[in-house]
Amino acid sequence: MTSSQSSSSNSQDAKASFEAAVEKYHARIFQLVYRYLGNYDEADDVTQETFIRAYRAWDNFRGDAQVYTWLYRIALNLCHNQNKKLTRRHQAEGSSLDAPLNNSEDDSQTIDVPDTSAVPWNTLERKELNQRLFDAVQGLPENYRVVIVLRDIEGLSYDEIARITSCSLEAIKSRLFRARNMLRTRLSSYVGLGKDEAGDEVN
Repeated sequence: MTSSQSSSSNSQDAKASFEAAVEKYHARIFQLVYRYLGNYDEADDVTQETFIRAYRAWDNFRGDAQVYTWLYRIALNLCHNQNKKLTRRHQAEGSSLDAPLNNSEDDSQTIDVPDTSAVPWNTLERKELNQRLFDAVQGLPENYRVVIVLRDIEGLSYDEIARITSCSLEAIKSRLFRARNMLRTRLSSYVGLGKDEAGDEVN
């Protein structure tokens, strides 16, 4: 095999491995970004940008981290930058910083509630709780929101979160503990959450 043939073969292998990563992790990255930003269109744009940047750096990816950990870090960095842009935009428009990021004139990101006569009541309650939880997570400070999404929604380990966020395990556990307490307080008026439901605490 000539050097040009070898180079072509390596390029095809790299392209195939990247396409496999996109197929495997695209949905997870989108969900992560959407839960972080709370806006479908913004999440779609940031997810696309995540894989564009990953593609550009794919040849330099050394594999010393899990692919999804690497992708999560790219996505979270973009989310952080996008969040700052959205905050500046809201400030420029005179909007309240407490307003949901997905608030818009057509209210396109709200969940439509179907006719209750055709839907079991417990299903509606679950949808309402999910929406309240989503809103509560969106209202958390950024550092707390990140660990809640990564740990309690994405199910990543503390070590994985540490690699993604470049934070110590102690800092992650502390933020997670405080974030869960914030969520419990915000949701307490809707559903009773006992102390044991807060999850693992700081040792």
